[in-house]
Amino acid sequence: MSVSFVAILVIACSMALLAKRLKVPYTVLLVVAGLAVSLLLDGAPGLREHLEKIKLQPDLLLQLFLPILLFEAAFHVDLMSFLNNRRAILLLAIPGVIIGMVLTTAVFVPVANLIRGDMAWQVGLVIAAMLAATDPISVVALFKEFTVAKRLGIIIEGESLINDGIAVVLFGLVVKITADSLGLTIPTLHGHAEGVHALQVLGDFLREIFLGTAVGVAVGLAISYLTSKVNDHLIEVALTAIAAYGSNIGAIQLHASGVIAVVVCGMMIGNVGAKHGMSPTTREAVFSFWEFAAFMANSFVFILIGLEIKLAGLWADAGLIVAFFVIMILVRGVTVFGAHKLVRREDLRLKKPWLPVITWSGVRGSLSMVLAMMLVATGDSGEATRELILNIVFGVVLLSILLQGTTIEWLMKRVGLIGGTREETEYQMALARRQAIRCMVDDLESAEGRGILSHGTFKILRGQLFDRRDGNDKRIAAMLENTPSLNNIELELHSTHLRALEKQVYRDLEKEGDIDYDSMESLVRDVVERDRPGG
Repeated sequence: MSVSFVAILVIACSMALLAKRLKVPYTVLLVVAGLAVSLLLDGAPGLREHLEKIKLQPDLLLQLFLPILLFEAAFHVDLMSFLNNRRAILLLAIPGVIIGMVLTTAVFVPVANLIRGDMAWQVGLVIAAMLAATDPISVVALFKEFTVAKRLGIIIEGESLINDGIAVVLFGLVVKITADSLGLTIPTLHGHAEGVHALQVLGDFLREIFLGTAVGVAVGLAISYLTSKVNDHLIEVALTAIAAYGSNIGAIQLHASGVIAVVVCGMMIGNVGAKHGMSPTTREAVFSFWEFAAFMANSFVFILIGLEIKLAGLWADAGLIVAFFVIMILVRGVTVFGAHKLVRREDLRLKKPWLPVITWSGVRGSLSMVLAMMLVATGDSGEATRELILNIVFGVVLLSILLQGTTIEWLMKRVGLIGGTREETEYQMALARRQAIRCMVDDLESAEGRGILSHGTFKILRGQLFDRRDGNDKRIAAMLENTPSLNNIELELHSTHLRALEKQVYRDLEKEGDIDYDSMESLVRDVVERDRPGG
């Protein structure tokens, strides 16, 4: 066990270092590492013997890895930004996922029957349910690396978090409906397909979502309250771990969605507990802990799944894999364009240059593979069906990460979302330093004013900050003198902020009853029109 654990750590760290050097998404290299491990095992039985001591069991995936991946992603989502874009996010994550799953199945099954002639609709539906969840890790990492619209990043990340929960609930319901005919089940399945009716399915779906949300809110707020009463970063890190795993287990015990509970709990703690109940030192400790935990979880999931992949099986089902991938992308485009059309308010609609990026950023990743590994065969026929499903799911995820994950940067450049020069990047960093120094000076003056800092220490620290500020301001002045176009960056940033502030004022006035709804809509529309080129 210890040898296999160390081997996986060595592979994970090597891939992380290589990803930084090659400037490619880490998940891409993890997939390559998984395939490389699979190939090596064929010629190294000794290595296989060591690595196979750590097996991917369904309970291990569900109880250990999933809460880590979901909580870490939800913890960093800004709740107000999420709520401001809730219409687009929820349209993509709920009806978009359901319609996408059904439409993908309806198109894929006839195509698959042309390729091999024995594809049952139940198999197509299970595969579509598994691959309904998107994994934007590599895309969001690119958004952090380049200056991309914050709202676009929030929409893509928020959609992924919500559709993760919806996809897992749908997957459970689909397996429940098809369990008897396919000979497959999952560990958390309650009941069988006998007597399952449409109203019962709808009731189970709604119960899992709303009860899971309630559990997540309750646990998240309770842990947030506890963190505000404790001032020990180790205890508070432990409390967040209790929240992640406790919300998952609590929801499962209540026959609700553990995934949705973990996502909601993570958002509550990230926006309530972290902001109002944790000191800066504790926040740093919590951020670092969950970033490392997610790194480890992703590494183990991808590498251990590599041990399960049979390359011969992928090659044998290559036609089905390619067909499903193409259909999945086309259906994704239909749902994204549909969500764009269904949002009526102009200022809340998805911008047209974003549509191809949102479509192509729907990368399928670790969650889809986790769901695939949760399937358990209940008979001989089920084992063959399970192997077919695993081949298609693993193959589609492989194509998705290798193709979408490596080309999304090129697409964003083509549609004009990124394209900053080195000078622009350095200027933005200098602006960030100026803002940070001003915040530190304000905090220092506040500490001195409250009497918790001696005047002598205050003068020394303030002098050091003023020296940093003066040096940074000189660099900014030199940049602007050498590249006058840099002024446009600051101008655009503040213009965008002022436009958002103006729209918020009109909405607040409408809520207070000072203007009616139509007047508010007209005023907001005027701001949007001015925001357009030539406006």
